Amino acid sequence: MNQQLCTAITRRSLIMFEYGDLIRVVEPHRVGINSAGHPMLSGWLRAGYSRSDPAGGWRNYLLSDIRGLQLLDAPFAGTRPGYSTHDARMREVLCQLTPTAVEALPSEGPYVVREPLQRTTTPDERRGDEGRSSGSARPHDGDAEPPDTAF
Repeated sequence: MNQQLCTAITRRSLIMFEYGDLIRVVEPHRVGINSAGHPMLSGWLRAGYSRSDPAGGWRNYLLSDIRGLQLLDAPFAGTRPGYSTHDARMREVLCQLTPTAVEALPSEGPYVVREPLQRTTTPDERRGDEGRSSGSARPHDGDAEPPDTAF
């Protein structure tokens, strides 16, 4: 199992397994021996796979309790917020995710994921061109000012 997990980490592939009678989909980050001497996986549980925390997040799994491990063809982008290349809970690291140069940039917490802001339109924008008065309307970014035409 160690080799499968290390392959998934190297390839940045999602894994799926049964743990505590539930199916888990995890982004594996580190495999090693914990402070109690047990083989352990540290990874990011994908959202929607936990009753206690449906948003997902960091989890540790004892390898002895993992059943039906599968490497999925679906990749993940890389390290998650809060990942460190040193974990005091592991006395020995067998393999771990190496951050890329972009991921290695320091970041500040707290880590909040927000949806992109939606641009709101003004009443004049919703009415379209008929709501514009000549000479007073400003063009949108990238729009050219319409030429004045006399008929």
